[in-house]
Amino acid sequence: MKKKIKKQENKKQKVLKTVSKLKSKIAAQEKKISKIEVKIAKLEKKAAEKKAKKQAKSASAQTSSTSLNN
Repeated sequence: MKKKIKKQENKKQKVLKTVSKLKSKIAAQEKKISKIEVKIAKLEKKAAEKKAKKQAKSASAQTSSTSLNN
């Protein structure tokens, strides 16, 4: 009986150890993903700023050409 209980406890410990390892792996992956998401957000922001500059430039060019025609 004692052997059975000890065996069950060992199995339980192994399972708990495996679960904790998997949790730490998941946490590490989530950390990596969040870093990647931050980088993507920076790139998107940069692209949006570039697009806004380009639009402002073209709008000002249109306005100046219109004013020259009048």
